[in-house]
Amino acid sequence: MGCSPMILITAGDPAGIGPEVTVKALRRINHPVTVIGSIRALRRACDICGIDMRFTEVTEPRILPDSFPVIDPGDVEIPRAGPTPQGGLHSYLCIKRASEIILQGKADALVTGPVSKEAINMAGIPFRGHTELLAELAGVRRTKMLLYLDELRVAHVTTHISLREVPDVLSEEEIVFTAEQTFAFLERLGESGRIGIASLNPHAGEGGLFGNEEISIIRPAVEKLRELGYDVEGPIPADTIFLRALRGEFRAVVAMYHDQGHIPVKLLGFNRAVNVTLGLPYVRTSVDHGTAYDIAGSCLADEGSMVNAISLARRLSGREHA
Repeated sequence: MGCSPMILITAGDPAGIGPEVTVKALRRINHPVTVIGSIRALRRACDICGIDMRFTEVTEPRILPDSFPVIDPGDVEIPRAGPTPQGGLHSYLCIKRASEIILQGKADALVTGPVSKEAINMAGIPFRGHTELLAELAGVRRTKMLLYLDELRVAHVTTHISLREVPDVLSEEEIVFTAEQTFAFLERLGESGRIGIASLNPHAGEGGLFGNEEISIIRPAVEKLRELGYDVEGPIPADTIFLRALRGEFRAVVAMYHDQGHIPVKLLGFNRAVNVTLGLPYVRTSVDHGTAYDIAGSCLADEGSMVNAISLARRLSGREHA
């Protein structure tokens, strides 16, 4: 019997629901984790929710017999519920420390809690998102987002850009890369199957009547993927591709833009979905929700996405049955 993988968990913005969903999730797991976050915020979350849990401050990932190890990169007064420079700076320091640790090979996977882009920028740190920062720190040029449910997996060719920009950013190369990364993800899970490639325009463009991207970009990408030996189908109208995936025709779907892929996943499993980053040199999963400042401190936050993110990270780390 080999050792279990060490999972790093960043607890997210100390003023949001990250500490709460973290401590709630810790009650439900029984494998090694090290938390990176505000130890004050974690203890406060336990007090609010009536959870009896011990934390020990450490500087490196560790396995402790009767408490959870916590790396706190900077003692911070717990800010009010809402975006603040203090919360933003602490969130940034946690992400940076987590990246350092996992790139040094001291942990097997990273699970990230929710942070606020607004708060981190309020701290004077230019920040577009978790994924972009982790990619920069790892020296990776491009990554892709995949949303995971047991019944539906959706990778995205584009994400945090305006809908107006999508046709200009969309390319054969990016679609091929996204699909290749999705097949690699499935292989890591020990799965296989066909991937469906969504269209951009209504009715898959209707032969060019409603847009030319299917003819000029998406179809050539599908043909290229087939030439490379991948089992793909597309472009498929977005109003039916997810239904077909749920019926078992596709193991995963490649969506062309953010909301096209997010809406079906969140509709099916808002508190269950996991965000996976494809293309990093390590396993990274994340909760699929934000800081939810409006319910922070109320013990109302659902930890389901955090529990699933930890479980999937462990599975993807490749050592669960080592």
